[in-house]
Amino acid sequence: MRRKYILFLIPALLFLFWGCASSDAMKDSDAEPAAEIQYPDPDPEISFLLDTYRESLNEVMGSRVAVVTDTIRFGQPESPLGNLVSDAIRYRAGSELGRFVNIGIIGEISFRLFLTPGDLTLGDVLEFMPYDNHLVVLTLPGYKVAELAHQVADQGGAPVSGLRFRINDGRAAGILVNSQVLDRNRDYLVATSSWVANGGDRYPAVWEYTDRIDLTDVDVRELYIDYFRSRREIHPITDGRLRN
Repeated sequence: MRRKYILFLIPALLFLFWGCASSDAMKDSDAEPAAEIQYPDPDPEISFLLDTYRESLNEVMGSRVAVVTDTIRFGQPESPLGNLVSDAIRYRAGSELGRFVNIGIIGEISFRLFLTPGDLTLGDVLEFMPYDNHLVVLTLPGYKVAELAHQVADQGGAPVSGLRFRINDGRAAGILVNSQVLDRNRDYLVATSSWVANGGDRYPAVWEYTDRIDLTDVDVRELYIDYFRSRREIHPITDGRLRN
């Protein structure tokens, strides 16, 4: 509870600080032009307010979430980091629904950093996943899952969980879902973020779902914090789910 309160407070404090600074600068705009720009001093009341929370903020942001054992990056056709983030979103969706979720998918552009060896702190995770999205579970018919696999293959690979196939000239070949041959006539549950489901990535197949469950109380940032914390140690792992 304390962590969420501080995370909520950060943008408000920064807005207050910069807002006051901008206001002071505007007041000086009617004065005679100076030879160089004179930036206003920080407002003492705002500085005091920020100082009040700085120690607690540093303590929370510096808290260890997990330990990363080696550099973990995105890459193609599959990658250790792509596998990690797509598995996390699929497993959490299954836990929330109490049902088996077949596929997880999220684009690399939803993230900002790779992971480096050593302590992974709360601040690191928030920088890694800075966007305000929530977890979504879509129902896709099998033929749409096939389209999704081809769209991933056309990109040369992407972070996916539950799908396995070979990329052959930009097309997906030998598509398996959870180690079973794709059935174009059955439905599959696909976990992703609200940003991807709303058209924010390069997977048009997921926009044509037959059902959608918005888990608005599951913030994607919190999802990754919880997942990394539960693992304690994070290792780079590939399993051949996507192959050239």
